Amino acid sequence: MDRRRFALSAVGIAVLSGCGGGGSGGGGGFAFPPVGVPPAPAPGEPPAPVPPAPQPPVPPAPNPPAPPAGPELATPTLLPASTILAQSIVNHDNDTYASVGPGQANFWDLRPDFCIGDGWNGQFAGALALNVKVGNRSEGFDGDQTFAELTPLGPEMTATDGMKVVSTTTDPQFQSNGVAAFLHPVPDARLQQTLDLRQAVGRVNLGWTGMWGALRGNFSDEPAFMQVVLRDTSGGLLATLFKIDSSGSTGTWGFAWLTAYVGQVVVLSFEQCNRGQGTSIELVSVDDSAPRSRSFIVNGDFSAGLSGWTVSQTRGVQNIRSGIRTLRGLEVQRTFYAQPSQSWGRMTDTFHNPSASSVTARVTYTSFLGSYGSGVIYPPAGAPLKALTVWDGMGKGRDAGFVFGAADSVGYASAVTLNASDGNNMVTMQFDITVPAGGTVTLANFLILTGTNTWIGATSTAARAAEVDTQAAAIAANFRTDVVYQRGLTQQQLDTLKNF
Repeated sequence: MDRRRFALSAVGIAVLSGCGGGGSGGGGGFAFPPVGVPPAPAPGEPPAPVPPAPQPPVPPAPNPPAPPAGPELATPTLLPASTILAQSIVNHDNDTYASVGPGQANFWDLRPDFCIGDGWNGQFAGALALNVKVGNRSEGFDGDQTFAELTPLGPEMTATDGMKVVSTTTDPQFQSNGVAAFLHPVPDARLQQTLDLRQAVGRVNLGWTGMWGALRGNFSDEPAFMQVVLRDTSGGLLATLFKIDSSGSTGTWGFAWLTAYVGQVVVLSFEQCNRGQGTSIELVSVDDSAPRSRSFIVNGDFSAGLSGWTVSQTRGVQNIRSGIRTLRGLEVQRTFYAQPSQSWGRMTDTFHNPSASSVTARVTYTSFLGSYGSGVIYPPAGAPLKALTVWDGMGKGRDAGFVFGAADSVGYASAVTLNASDGNNMVTMQFDITVPAGGTVTLANFLILTGTNTWIGATSTAARAAEVDTQAAAIAANFRTDVVYQRGLTQQQLDTLKNF
């Protein structure tokens, strides 16, 4: 077993100084050519006036340098939150394992102790659990957080950030009839079409196919459901035709009578609220029973994309702050941020000292890998003292990584044999902090999830998870200069950040 533990200390930084030329003493060179002497003026003639020397053109005023762009900081928002945040990274593991949704290989699933659960593909079995030790006594961040305690924060995400709310897909994992509409597991995904039933005759039936996703989530008080409803044109609820939530299902999936609404204009609405996995909708039909039945739906097979349908706005938040817990005299608050289009998520922890004396503490982050002893763990070449890369030596999960910056110690034990469990699934990072009286210290840790599985094609544990390595090196080297890594932080977190 290859067991490694390294301690990190302050590293000296070499500074290249600019060198200037000059000094006293003679020097070589060449003489300027002599200036021609004008002829003497004729007797009695006044000397000709000497023309003024030409003046160099006035240089244009330099444009002032543009101020450096700052990060987009955390902001209040009225948008609701979800504790499972889908990641819009394409699955590149040859479809060995399923994706969360179309174009979404993984997710970030928060637990009540505000660590990450499993990452969808079993990359973790709990990542970045937090413990604070002062003196000889330790205390962990309790697993008693409720959804009601959590605070959603901006910046608000849009499609530009990779946010997905309703989309269409031809991925066989999510459809069986060529194309489907897909409601992603966000707090408010709606797929709607107005039905004009004023000319309908006889009985009217609604049909559809597809599949709802499994209910996932770790907060019992978090709203989570999928439903098919009828609304009036003002949005008011007329009838719930089908609904599934934590208490079970009501109605019939795939069929409902709409006869009671003949002669009216109503809105058919497929709606998803969280749940962790989305819902595919296919082959929607609304027909009456006249001698020749007529269709009252447009583009029910989604062959024309979402034409004829109205979808909810692509806007959401993926920046969530916990409640405060007091650990060994320090008020600790955790914030998790994940832009959907990025392969990383960031956990930021603030430690505030409300007392009149400074507090010195050891903060330990413990992560358990889903590879259960078969994880190949190593420091990536581009960030050897600031990050770890992990890939599953048995191929059961996708690649992952940690970027922790200037930690005081890091512990791990890598598997050394391919397809064997001769390592350890626990990874720890420790930070020694001193929080002054009334002051705050902040620590940030990044997790990386990619859609890759390095085990595919690997012949030994010497194989490297290139995408994770590259991303880890970029975060470690560029955190202070690339504002994408600071997006969603508060100014106080930036000002008090210790490890980057």
